[in-house]
Amino acid sequence: MPRSAPSRTPAAPSSWRRPLHRAQELALRVTEPRASGLPNVLVLSAFPVVVALAFAVLVILGVSGTSSGVFWQSFGSGSDPDLLAGTPRAIRSDEWLVQSGWILSQAAQGFPAVNQALPGGMDATVQNDLPSWDWSSLFRPHVWGFLLFPLEQGMAVRWWGPAAAALVATHAFVVTVLPRRPVTAAVLATALLFSPVLQWWFLPTTLWPVAWAFTTCTAVIWCLRGRRRSPRIAWAAASGYLMVTMAMSIYVPYMVPAAYVVLFVVAGAVVQALRSGADRRALVRRAVPVVLAVLAAVGVLVAWVLTRLPTVEAVLGTVYPGARLEPTGNLDFERGVRTASGPFQQALQAASPGVLGLNAPESAAPLLVGTALLVILAWIVVRDRRAGRRADMDVVAVLAVHVVFFAFLVVPGWDGLAHVLLLDRTTADRLRLGLDLLNVVAFVRLVARLDRDRLRAPFGVGLLGAAVLLLPTSVAWATFHFASKEMIEGTRWWIAVSALLCAAVVAVARRHVTPAAVCVLAASLLVGAGVNPLYRGVFDLRETQAGQDVARVVDEDPDGSWVGVGGYVTTALLLESGVEAYNGVQTYPPEEMWRQIDPDGSDEAVWNRLANVFWAPGQGEPVVTNPVRDQIQVTFDGCSEFAHEHVDYVLSDQRLDATCLVQLDSADEGREQLRVYEVR
Repeated sequence: MPRSAPSRTPAAPSSWRRPLHRAQELALRVTEPRASGLPNVLVLSAFPVVVALAFAVLVILGVSGTSSGVFWQSFGSGSDPDLLAGTPRAIRSDEWLVQSGWILSQAAQGFPAVNQALPGGMDATVQNDLPSWDWSSLFRPHVWGFLLFPLEQGMAVRWWGPAAAALVATHAFVVTVLPRRPVTAAVLATALLFSPVLQWWFLPTTLWPVAWAFTTCTAVIWCLRGRRRSPRIAWAAASGYLMVTMAMSIYVPYMVPAAYVVLFVVAGAVVQALRSGADRRALVRRAVPVVLAVLAAVGVLVAWVLTRLPTVEAVLGTVYPGARLEPTGNLDFERGVRTASGPFQQALQAASPGVLGLNAPESAAPLLVGTALLVILAWIVVRDRRAGRRADMDVVAVLAVHVVFFAFLVVPGWDGLAHVLLLDRTTADRLRLGLDLLNVVAFVRLVARLDRDRLRAPFGVGLLGAAVLLLPTSVAWATFHFASKEMIEGTRWWIAVSALLCAAVVAVARRHVTPAAVCVLAASLLVGAGVNPLYRGVFDLRETQAGQDVARVVDEDPDGSWVGVGGYVTTALLLESGVEAYNGVQTYPPEEMWRQIDPDGSDEAVWNRLANVFWAPGQGEPVVTNPVRDQIQVTFDGCSEFAHEHVDYVLSDQRLDATCLVQLDSADEGREQLRVYEVR
């Protein structure tokens, strides 16, 4: 009989490889998934602990990313001592002028449910995610800091809380699908947070949909695969809670794309589980926590709406935005270039957006990694079909939701169906948030499939994906070259960003996953970091000389009503002071206020809108106009019947006719000279 070949013992790794080999073995042990294939406690919790520690430090220090330091340009001289890094962004007035102004107004009034800054009052439990001593604040964790801590810490909680939730939720989704890749999960979550779309629209209304979407996807996967009941209940409860938090922001255009991503990811996961032989009855039982969480969330929201129905009706009854609906196929060439301008986004921090749009936030675009990865996902579907295997529904779901989004953007003529599907409640610009979410989903689902089969896509398929990424970038470059060169001159890194994204696509196709994620993060940091400053506290106009002048008058006459004449400073100062004034950004028109300004209601089409109400010098009774659709300018004459009947004091940044006004104070501070008048 022939002798058998001697057995060979695997050679021990060479000395220089031994530390690496040991590190790999340790990583495998540390990331060992549960029996269900879900991540272990350490993998699931390590990154959230780091995020929580960073959050705690920033809150204790009272550091946020507010751009309220813009006011230093008016009231300060030299460098702002509270500006730690970066540049306050005047264009982000929704944050530093509108929402921060209303928050300070709430603080001045003691956080009421109805803010009395505008005559007739504004429901603080609906507009602008304001802190108030109302039961609905239980579902707004980002406002708890104002109710529990000093103003500086409250602002930090509001700024970093939703961001931390988005980071943790994204990480949880990634490690739930890829339990052995916690580093990749942390890198992808950070890359998503630094997307230009999220950075330029860094508000709770933008970040909570991200947190809710990934928490819900995670909850469903745990319900499908988890063996223990308590984690399933915990994830479902978190999903239901965040559903309420997101919905109470009342900004639907970001909720719709997030909801569609969730719908398709969940549908794909459920169908794939059924195809894999899962027991249907068992799946139904496992789905109970999620279903109950959704029902509970809907119940809370119904109660919230019913208890403030007049406010909801007033908001929906406005001329603008009213029931604003977006037609299908509304992605014209300019919007298409804007969507493809991801590698050039750094320019928005210093240059005019030019052909991209009116301003930097509206021009913010995602890095279209997910779109490029569709090529590799499609290759997997074709490969499965040729092998006679059923299509991977997790992969098909990613392809399908992209098809729906791009059909809504570029295919006209199906408005009726889009209305039924609620797609027309978003816009072509806001849909970019969905593309940002799909960057993560497409990456994760692709890696999961490649890992499962220990598969690498052909190098040519990866290059084709990179080419798909470069094509819209080339169109954007050509457009900027001929029509908006400042977009090319304003970014030093667009070539590097494009190269990093292409490298990421090729690397993930070849299953070099962590390097691919790092490339995405590097690209995201190059275009998104630096949008928002680091700022200590918040610039409080009540502490300025003019703010103290107003406070002295209020001490003597707390029931007096005010009008601010001039630029945004007078409006902001009166709003933050919490006095009753006819200035400010209204989410809906206070009935009493406009009955006094426009007694016959002849200008209702002008003032029945979400808009900033400001005043300019004029003659006679108030004249109401719209310089732009979200601005209401009203003229003020101190000798008018309106002034004598309804106005006691005037704050102005210019000298007014003293025929019917008596000047009480004048404050010179920085570039501002503000005068306080009393109406005779």
